[in-house]
Amino acid sequence: MTDPQVIPEQLPVVVAGTAIPKVIHQVYFSKNLPPIVQANVDKIRALNPGWEYRFYDDDQMAQYVRDHYGAEVFLQYDSINRKYGASRADFFRYLLIYNEGGVYLDIKSSLERPLDEVLLPDDVYLLSRWRNSLGELYEGWGMHNQLKQFGGHEFQQWHVIAAPGHPFLRAVIEKVRDNIEKYNPLLHDTGKGGVLRVTGPIAYTQSIAPLLQRYKHRIVDSQGDLGLVYSIFGATGNLAHKSIFRFHYTELQEPVTALGGFKKLLWLTFGPVHNYLVRPLRNIAFSVSKRIASGPVRRG
Repeated sequence: MTDPQVIPEQLPVVVAGTAIPKVIHQVYFSKNLPPIVQANVDKIRALNPGWEYRFYDDDQMAQYVRDHYGAEVFLQYDSINRKYGASRADFFRYLLIYNEGGVYLDIKSSLERPLDEVLLPDDVYLLSRWRNSLGELYEGWGMHNQLKQFGGHEFQQWHVIAAPGHPFLRAVIEKVRDNIEKYNPLLHDTGKGGVLRVTGPIAYTQSIAPLLQRYKHRIVDSQGDLGLVYSIFGATGNLAHKSIFRFHYTELQEPVTALGGFKKLLWLTFGPVHNYLVRPLRNIAFSVSKRIASGPVRRG
C-alpha cells in the first residue's frame, strides 16, 4: 500500500497589477543599521520623496510570511538555517514583492537616480543581467553551468522591481519551495553554491527564463538604464560588505536548510568529505570553466 499523495499548500492568488507601486522595500537582520548603511538608506529616501519606504528586520520578515502565507510556506521559510540570512532574504523578497509589488533593493545596494525618472508608467517587471564580459567591471559574474540552456547568465535579483501578482514571481516562489523540500547538501551544495541553487539567482533565473515569451517585462541595464548600484562598498569591497552581516553565506559550510531523517544521516556521514574535498574541487572546475567561457586573459 502506498502513502497518499501529499498536495502542497497552494499559494494565495494575487491579482496581477498594471503598474509598479511607489514603495521601496529593504531588509536587514536588525533595526540597528551600521552608519554607512543608514547613510545609504537616508540617501535613497531623499532621492525619492514621493515614495513610501518600508524596512523589515528578521522578526518582521518572519511575521510577514506568517500573516500573508499559509503555515506550510512559513515552515519552509523558517526551515532555512538562520545563519543563511541571504537565503531567508531571497525567499522573503519573492514572497513580499509577489504580494505587494514595488522596488526591493538589497541593503548594501543603492540608487543614483530617482525612480520616477527611470521607471515607465506601464512597467510591470524589470529584468537585468550583469555587465560581465571580458574587461567589464563584473567580468565573469553571474555565469553558471546550471543556466546553460538559458545562455548561462543569471538575472540579477539583488533588485526585484515588479507589479504585484506577476507570474514570474509566482513561478520563482514555487521553484524555491520545491528546492527547499528536495534540498540535499551533498547534491545541491552548501555555502555560496547552496544559496545560489536553492533560493538565489540560479533558482530565480531557472524559473523566469522559460516564461519570457509569455508575460510582460522589460529587460534593462540596471546600472546604465536605472542608475542602480550593486554595492555601496564597490565591486571589490568584499571584506567591508561581509562585515555588516553576522554570518556571510560564502563562508558557511553547514546545510542551507534543516535536515531530517536519512538526509541528516547522510550529511553526518559524508558532510566532511563534501566540505573538504568535493567543494574545493568543484570550485576549481567552475573557475576554470568560467575562465574558458570568458576567453583569453588580457595582459597589461
